Amino acid sequence: MKYTGPIKLVILDIAGTVCDGPQDLSHSFPNDDGLAVKGPVIVFEKMFNEFGMDVDWETIRKPMGKFKKEHLVDILSFEDVAKQFRKSQGHDWTEKDVDKMFDMFRPTMAEVAVTEALIRPFDGVREAIDELRAAGIKVGCDTGYPVETCDAIYGALERDHGIVFDVVADSENVRGRPTPFLVYDCMYKANVYPPAAVVKADDITAGVQEGANSGAWTIGLYATGAHDYETLHAAGADYLLPGARCIPDLVFNEIQPRMLDGASPGTEMI
Repeated sequence: MKYTGPIKLVILDIAGTVCDGPQDLSHSFPNDDGLAVKGPVIVFEKMFNEFGMDVDWETIRKPMGKFKKEHLVDILSFEDVAKQFRKSQGHDWTEKDVDKMFDMFRPTMAEVAVTEALIRPFDGVREAIDELRAAGIKVGCDTGYPVETCDAIYGALERDHGIVFDVVADSENVRGRPTPFLVYDCMYKANVYPPAAVVKADDITAGVQEGANSGAWTIGLYATGAHDYETLHAAGADYLLPGARCIPDLVFNEIQPRMLDGASPGTEMI
């Protein structure tokens, strides 16, 4: 039977969706490009520098959205980066090198992610979460960050900004974007089904694809994150919004009325 509503769960990404948006931090990081989702880029750049490598922010950003160990592997697989590693270390990179580098990444990422400039939520996000929850909708979170970073971010958001998630996905042990399994992990923990009862909001194409692959409604957030309107539209988002603050209005006044008329996720792009 076709599900006709209501929405029961909204799943948010973190960086570029809840916090860590576009801003100028060039006074602290000379290579800052002004774009959103700076945390992992800052840490990867520092780590590569410690290995005697110079990897620019544009290159570091290319695999954005993936679990950060997979992200690291993708960066190392770029021809220029692989050459730099070979020159600085005297051999081609191996899984042992990836493990060593990721072990360096973990603690630094957990520290950088909660610095004041990066953890500060976007205007209206806490109010949007409260509005959804007041309507009986659970709010979950998934991300490509390792567990130490997730713990640090969730703790800081709750302690300093009053933002709490009902469920969070296990990015360490569940296969990540663009597969649907982080969405399914949140659904399982929230005891919510079918996927048509779920909204997945993200600023990254891989996150939009994750939601679409799960069968959930997808929202691309184009003004606060790493990918713009055209990129997220091309990724197949059902809806495009400037920021997460706009999600309650969309859910209550657009998605749920369409569901009552028989619409399903992925059937019409707006």
